[in-house]
Amino acid sequence: MKTLNKVFIAAIAATAMTACNNELGEQFVSNNGGDVKFTMGIEGTSASRVAMEDGSYQASFENENKVGVFVKEVDSYSNLEYTFDGNAWNGATIKVPADKVYTYYAYYPYAESATSTAVATEVNADQETGGYLANDYLMANLTAEAGQANVNLQFTHALSLVEVTLSGPNAAEDAVVTLSNMTTDATMNLEASTVTPGEKKANVTMDKLTTSMKYRAIVPEQTVAQGTALMTIVSKGRTYKVSYKASDVKFERGKYISLNVELGSSSSAEDVTVTVTSQRITNWYESDGVTGDASISVAELNIPLPVDVKLDTIKYNWSASTSANQIGTDKKEGWYKRSGSSVTNLTVVGYDESEGAMTIKRFVDSDGAWNSDNITYHSCTPLEIGQYELSFELKGATEGGGTTYGTVGVGISASGDSTLFRIPILADIKDTQPLQKDYGRTLTTKAATTEWVSVSISFDFTKTCKSGKSNGLAEKDCLEATVEKVNKGVNIMFYSHNVANIKAPTTLYVRNIKLTKVE
Repeated sequence: MKTLNKVFIAAIAATAMTACNNELGEQFVSNNGGDVKFTMGIEGTSASRVAMEDGSYQASFENENKVGVFVKEVDSYSNLEYTFDGNAWNGATIKVPADKVYTYYAYYPYAESATSTAVATEVNADQETGGYLANDYLMANLTAEAGQANVNLQFTHALSLVEVTLSGPNAAEDAVVTLSNMTTDATMNLEASTVTPGEKKANVTMDKLTTSMKYRAIVPEQTVAQGTALMTIVSKGRTYKVSYKASDVKFERGKYISLNVELGSSSSAEDVTVTVTSQRITNWYESDGVTGDASISVAELNIPLPVDVKLDTIKYNWSASTSANQIGTDKKEGWYKRSGSSVTNLTVVGYDESEGAMTIKRFVDSDGAWNSDNITYHSCTPLEIGQYELSFELKGATEGGGTTYGTVGVGISASGDSTLFRIPILADIKDTQPLQKDYGRTLTTKAATTEWVSVSISFDFTKTCKSGKSNGLAEKDCLEATVEKVNKGVNIMFYSHNVANIKAPTTLYVRNIKLTKVE
C-alpha cells in the first residue's frame, strides 16, 4: 500500500553528514568464518525503524522487504533472496571460510532476472497512485575482511529524488504536478557501482504528500536542458507549462533537488517564478546542482476566459477596430473583453445572467461584420507560437416565431497587426487543380440551435493569411508566422454571421470559452 511504501528516503541534513547512528552497530564482527548474518540499512539510518510519515525524511527497510545478494567469489551465491521480518534478514545460507575474503553486492527490490552487472529499474509514470517510494531502487557493495561472518551492508539510492513545493495565490491544495518527458528506466551495474539511464520516456505524475503543497517523485539520473519543458502544473483551472530559463536542471543519482514554484495572481509569465535548489541529504550525498531564481516561461492551457464578467465592468473595453498597440500605456497582461458595433442598434452584445453566457443580438436585416460588430477576448499576454484549439458552447434563440436561431462567426487575429491565423482544412487535392489545395480558412461559422452544443475549432498560429481572404485558402495565400506575431497576444472574435432572409431578431449565447495549446 502507498503508506507502507514510504520508507526509503533519507533525512535532509542541515549540517555536515554525520556518522551512522549505530543501533545496528555495537555488533560483534567475527573473523573466524561460518554462516554469514546480514545487517542492512540505508546509509546512516537504523534497520529497526520501519515507518516514515510524509513530513519526515528518516527512512529504513520495512517488514517483508526483499533484497538480492551476490557473492563475487562464489558463483553459486548468486542473486540470493533475503527478506526482512522486522528484526533480521532471512534467506539462503552463505558460508565463509576463516581465510576467505568475500565481496558482496546487493540491491533492492529483489528481481529474479537480476545479475550482478544488470539490474533493471523502471519507475512508474503515475507515482501518485502507488506512492513515490515504490520507485526507490537501492544498491550496496562491500569487501569484507577475511572470515567475516557478520556483514553490515549499507545501501545508497540509485536514482534521483525530486521535490516540488507550490506557493502563491494560484496554488491549490488539489493541484496536479507532472514532470515532463522523463527518462523512466535505467540499469544498475552492482560490480561497477554505476547506473545507466535507458531510453523509455513518459510524463511522471508526482506523489502529493500530506504536507501542504508538497510533491515528490523518483526518476533516473538525467538533465533537462535550459528552457525546455520541465513540468506542468494544473491548479485552479489552469495548466502551467514550466521551464527553467537560467540553466540546465540536473537530476543526479543519489541526490535531492528541490523545485519551488510560485504561481502568482495573474496569467503573466513574470508573475510566476521557480527556484531550483539542490540540497544536502544525509544519505543522498551533497549535490553540485544549480541554485538560483528565474522566471519560468508559462503557457496557460485550458484558459477559462472571463465570460462571467459583464461588459460594463471591464476596465479595458475599447473599440474592436482599435489597434492593440494603440490601447494605451496602462494596458496590462491578461485577458480582457471588448466589443464594437458600427451599425448602431442593429447588433448588440451583452451578457445573460440566467444562461451564464455572453450574448450577441442581431436585428432583422442588419449586416454586421467580423471586424467591427463583434465581441472579442483580447490577450495582452505573449503566447507561444504553435497549434491551438478553441472550444466553447453555443446556443441560439429567436423572437416572433422565426426559424433561424443565428450563426456565430469565429476568428483569431494577432494583436499587433490584426493578421488572421489559419484554420486548417486538409481536404483532398482536387484532380483538376492539383495546386489549388484547400489549405484552410481564417474565419469559420457555426449555426446555433435551441440546445447547447459544444464547438471545437483548430487554429494554426504558425500560419497567417496574407491576401485578406477568409476561406478557400491555398498554400500560396499563407505566410509563415513568427514568434513576434503572438508576442503581443491575440484577439478571439465572435460575431453574428450574415444570414440572408432573417425574419426575426436572433440572439446567440456563447459560454465556457477555452483556448488550449496542442502539444
